[in-house]
Amino acid sequence: MTVHPLRLAFLVRTTQASPFCRALTAWFAQQVEGRDDFKLDLIDLASTTDLPRRIAEADAYVVLAPEYNHAYPGDLKTAIDSVRHEWFGKPVGFVVYGGRSRGLRAAEQLRLVFGELHTVTVRETLSFQQFPGSDVPEDLEDIATTQAARVLLDQLAWWGRTLRDARSRDPYPV
Repeated sequence: MTVHPLRLAFLVRTTQASPFCRALTAWFAQQVEGRDDFKLDLIDLASTTDLPRRIAEADAYVVLAPEYNHAYPGDLKTAIDSVRHEWFGKPVGFVVYGGRSRGLRAAEQLRLVFGELHTVTVRETLSFQQFPGSDVPEDLEDIATTQAARVLLDQLAWWGRTLRDARSRDPYPV
């Protein structure tokens, strides 16, 4: 039986992207590209004009977000809200970063929003602490970080395959 790779949309925002954010984006994209169960679609929310189509084509999503005012940036919210039914019945995971909270408050807020969009949010979240003046997350090369990325992607793959098969048999009720 041939298994087609899942289309994984990786949503990033480059508006005023820091070197820290760019390093995190490159590292996570490398984690995805090292697997054969995903086909990566890197979506730069600052420059895409075809977001609804790309969201509709995806089988799963990962959102990269900084924590901003105990939540996430407004331009990310605008991008998420610009699409509706295309999100339905698909899994989403989060890669977040911030100060002491490591971006986890952003993930909490994103879970609420994506719940309303009929997605399945996976439990595992990658979170990174951004120290003042740091250009690269200090724990990117840790074995534990790489293993955490693998677990997140394994969960997205399981949910992605399961929900893709379910949608092919019976479209998600809108």
